[in-house]
Amino acid sequence: MNRVPISIRLLTYATGIALAVLAILPAFWLIRIALQPAGQDIDSIGGFLVGGFTLDHFKSAWNDGHLGRPLLNSVVVTLVRAAFNVVLAALAAYPLARMSFRGRDTIFVLLLATMMIPDQVVVVPMFRTVVSMGLFDSLIAVVLPFSVTAMGVFLCRQAFSAIPSELEEAARIDGANSLYIWWHVMLPLAAPTLATLFLFSVIGAWSELLWPLIVLQSQENTTLPVAVNTLLGQFSTNLRAAYAGAVLALIPIVVVFIVCQKYLKTELFAGAVKG
Repeated sequence: MNRVPISIRLLTYATGIALAVLAILPAFWLIRIALQPAGQDIDSIGGFLVGGFTLDHFKSAWNDGHLGRPLLNSVVVTLVRAAFNVVLAALAAYPLARMSFRGRDTIFVLLLATMMIPDQVVVVPMFRTVVSMGLFDSLIAVVLPFSVTAMGVFLCRQAFSAIPSELEEAARIDGANSLYIWWHVMLPLAAPTLATLFLFSVIGAWSELLWPLIVLQSQENTTLPVAVNTLLGQFSTNLRAAYAGAVLALIPIVVVFIVCQKYLKTELFAGAVKG
């Protein structure tokens, strides 16, 4: 076997370390400023290392920014949107992957074509639709337009297509119908893809700012990204409190990633069919 030259390996490691630093540095900078005591220069790294840290900015952001209700709203919106996206995308992907019917490929191509349309283009039609349905300034208006995505259908279809057909045939021989096969065969074997889709859906829903900012008006329905954005104006003279609110908004995403990480496994059904 040909060994990779040491220069190539060193270049690979250096590139990986550089990319990791670029990814971690903004988060480190955000946390550093949020923990920095008042009175120190924001741009001073030495002051943070020597002068210690404080949690007062987090208390100020939570209490003065009233982040409790927006946090609850974001949790509800995120979980419902992510669950709908996984379930509906898996339901739509199953016939596109495992059933033969007229126009199947055309439907799939048209579905993929919608991914090329920027979200900003459909904001006005979505807003008019939401208003006409009487859903303006409600959490349902934040969930409904994004309850299923073309990317989710695409990921689920690819995962279902990779499952050996012998498993589905064996289930049909035992008398299972399509819904039973989808629930007891397809979903368990596509668990890594579903977990990935759920994680992407959670990240997208949790960090969504534009649409909630447009469709929500009352304070009790505000989501966390909108509340954190408001902190930038409310604490314009104290950026540390605004940054502390942003750090608080990042914590749930990190927790969700840690929980979902154990499901992100490859080759889950490798070896399911022998011979």
